[in-house]
Amino acid sequence: MNYLTFLLLLIAFSTVAQTPETVPLDSLTETSRQYFNRQQNDSLYALMGDAFHAQLSAAQFSQISQGLKAQLGTWQSAEHRSIKDGVARYKATFEKGLIDFFISRDKAGKVHTFLFRPYEADVPNKTEAVPTSNPLKTAFDKQVDAVAQAYIKKANTVGLSIGILRNDSLFTYGYGETARGNGRLPDANTLFEIGSISKTFTATLLADAIQRGLVKLEDPVNKYLPDSIPALQKDGIPVTLKTLANHTSGLPRLPTNLFTAATDMNNPYKHYDRPLLYAYLKKATLARQPGKEYEYSNLAVGLLGTILETVNKKTYEELIKERIAKPLGMTHTVLVLNEQDKKRFAQGNDAKGNPASSWEFQALAGAGALRSSVNDLVPYLKAELGKGPKKLVEAMKTTQQTTFTNGNTAIGLGWHRRSEEVRPWLWHQGGTGGFVTYVAFNPSRQTAVVLLTNSQNSIEDLIAGSHKLAEAYTK
Repeated sequence: MNYLTFLLLLIAFSTVAQTPETVPLDSLTETSRQYFNRQQNDSLYALMGDAFHAQLSAAQFSQISQGLKAQLGTWQSAEHRSIKDGVARYKATFEKGLIDFFISRDKAGKVHTFLFRPYEADVPNKTEAVPTSNPLKTAFDKQVDAVAQAYIKKANTVGLSIGILRNDSLFTYGYGETARGNGRLPDANTLFEIGSISKTFTATLLADAIQRGLVKLEDPVNKYLPDSIPALQKDGIPVTLKTLANHTSGLPRLPTNLFTAATDMNNPYKHYDRPLLYAYLKKATLARQPGKEYEYSNLAVGLLGTILETVNKKTYEELIKERIAKPLGMTHTVLVLNEQDKKRFAQGNDAKGNPASSWEFQALAGAGALRSSVNDLVPYLKAELGKGPKKLVEAMKTTQQTTFTNGNTAIGLGWHRRSEEVRPWLWHQGGTGGFVTYVAFNPSRQTAVVLLTNSQNSIEDLIAGSHKLAEAYTK
């Protein structure tokens, strides 16, 4: 059982809201080290803030901490390496090896980020030219290149496929390689795992099912679950289809029995089937009243996908093909790759640049199972912008309507946006073991962006740069 991987799956980097003060982080890190070594897990958990507590219960944290101690041994020292956006990074020396440790504080001074990751030695950025299909002929080509090169030149990146839609004009670019060392450029037809972008497809299937009278948005989820599963509710308020889709269900990020069921943590969802999902739900307790607070949940949207399979009497992949992909001409958006698709599929890579296993899904397919390409995702985003089959476009418009506001972030059904923006982008990021991806569209500007990468490097700067390129065109 790989507890380090479990911690990465559960916590990872999400929204970060720190104070600018960083000096206390050394003290917090040292206190954390002492509590960890003594296995004073309740004391360590008490250092954490509300955002952390929302992702892990004290019992879950204690279990993971005990597993990490058994796996890594005594935490001997922590050497400060860097700090970015208030998140400090330390070289953590354990009895059995080195680990990267990340920590940040929230506004109340509590721990917000508490993350162990496999140790990455500082590797210099690439100095050699990176292959690209960018012709560098126009000013726009050169602007895109400046943004793309800042990403692809980083150590351990591999490939990048970009699509930028401005009204009816599509610009596509490829950088790097589909697999390290193969010399083959990604293009607009290269397939990538799109991870949690799949959640927006699941939300569209929900809107489509509502449109066809199969379900109602406010239906309690138990209406569509076996009678053996107790009511999923807290204080008399039930989990509904809406709260599954907008991450306010009160369900955790992941089911705890995913950990015990996973036979390969490099492909953690592969064996998680309906019996395991239903077994978890029979014992599940909600952390809070549904509809009250936002907590991003793969479990919730995965459960939604399973419910939609039940009411439609079709598999998730059949629904994607029939209700979304075929009407939009998306011929290569799939869960299972055929022989031709395998030739188009990029090799994913971990944060160290090593080949990573692909991820397969069963009961939680709705949370992150899809593979797609720039050329398939562009018609999808065009439909989100209102250009597509009427019924499907109407269903998509439903998913864009705000259903919950969480500070500066608002969420519809699947789609996120910044609540304070006058001309907002709607977006979703995705990530699996070897891919980081992103799609966004802006209805008022009639623009859209697709960013697909086959490595685990952060793409935050790439996202910001691509938005600026699209916005500059429409000012």
